[in-house]
Amino acid sequence: MTTSRLLDPALAAVADAHREKRRVEVSELLAVLDWCAAHEVSEAEASLHTMTPGLQLGGPGCPWVSEFDTHDLACVLGRSPDSCATYVGNALELRHRLPRLWARVVGLEVPVWKAFRIAEQTQQLPPAGATEVDRALAPTAHSCTFAQVDRTVASALATHCPEEVERRRLAALEHRRFDVHLDHVRSLDGTVEVTGTLDLADAVDLDTAVAGVAAQLGELGSTESWDARRALAVGEIARAQLALDLEVGSTTGRGVTVYAHLRSDSDLVETVGSTITREQLAAWCRQPGTRVTITPVVDLPGGDPTAALALAEQVAAWLHDDAHVKPVIDLAADLTSSGYTPSPRLAEQVDLRDQRCVFPYCNRRRTDRDHTIPYDAGGETRSTNSARLCRSHHRAKTFSDWDYQQGRPGVFEWHSPAGATHTVDRSAEP
Repeated sequence: MTTSRLLDPALAAVADAHREKRRVEVSELLAVLDWCAAHEVSEAEASLHTMTPGLQLGGPGCPWVSEFDTHDLACVLGRSPDSCATYVGNALELRHRLPRLWARVVGLEVPVWKAFRIAEQTQQLPPAGATEVDRALAPTAHSCTFAQVDRTVASALATHCPEEVERRRLAALEHRRFDVHLDHVRSLDGTVEVTGTLDLADAVDLDTAVAGVAAQLGELGSTESWDARRALAVGEIARAQLALDLEVGSTTGRGVTVYAHLRSDSDLVETVGSTITREQLAAWCRQPGTRVTITPVVDLPGGDPTAALALAEQVAAWLHDDAHVKPVIDLAADLTSSGYTPSPRLAEQVDLRDQRCVFPYCNRRRTDRDHTIPYDAGGETRSTNSARLCRSHHRAKTFSDWDYQQGRPGVFEWHSPAGATHTVDRSAEP
């Protein structure tokens, strides 16, 4: 352990603030664990799928907690449901399965974040494996590297769960994937992350193909950097594949849907949920074979639909000669549909208005469309009775005492079983 004697008053003040921060973090951790103890659900109760289902968020042997009650905790902590579940799982793991490390955290010798990094890894281990890691890492947890943590956990997994190691080796064949993260487009520059896990042979072939096209782009006069040419090469390979006439009647080329919002930030437009510059959008839309659809959107109450339509037509004329302009969508309008299922227009309006799950602090974009007042209880299928909820919060609203009202389009008031009230205003978001 390192100790210091600080003569600089300003630096000493920083050290005092740092120690106080650790004390506050441990105090919060203890309070959360007290909350967990007060909302514990037995494994037997959880297995019965009662009205208060349980979650085992830590490793084997950790207490279960009430699923729907965790939503109250997430709101108090100002965390998303996933972030809250991770925090609670790490806290329970640390307290109940890593006693040596827990003692050092409470003694302010190891920061909470470092202990959580270890606890997150040990949750996959049986109790004996967690004990082995705790014994090995607790003495040096304040200074050990992440690589040391990974090696120690891997060793414990091989010792205590050899069958699990083999299962994972075989299962890894089914975990190959290739993801293009279109739901996380970077603002302004219009770039996205691409990640994947491939067989080695496939990875070598892909790397060779990308390098070959990147070299050709350079020979053809591209002045971009090598890395940028490799990125451009992936697009060239994809467009070449799309151009193959593999099926009769197949559609080739890219499709771009643009939402033209009637706002003051006229230098920006939005495409499939991400704000980008006009220049970047133009580069996309003017690629040969691209199909462009423009949807005018009125964001604020009292907005002029005629002005929104005129804006969309201007954007269409500037972007692409064959762009198709759809009817105006007014986010403040109260649209209706007959029957349970919303019309495509109503569904699109609600999706644009809410953007993601409307539960407090929730950022999930994979959602259900919920009738605020249930349809079978007389609730209509209309804008002011529709909202986007992720599956977890949809279940909480349906099967627990959580409920909410929509006072006006895009403004939701939630009431928790603990008596708290939370207001979510999506109409005020850009």
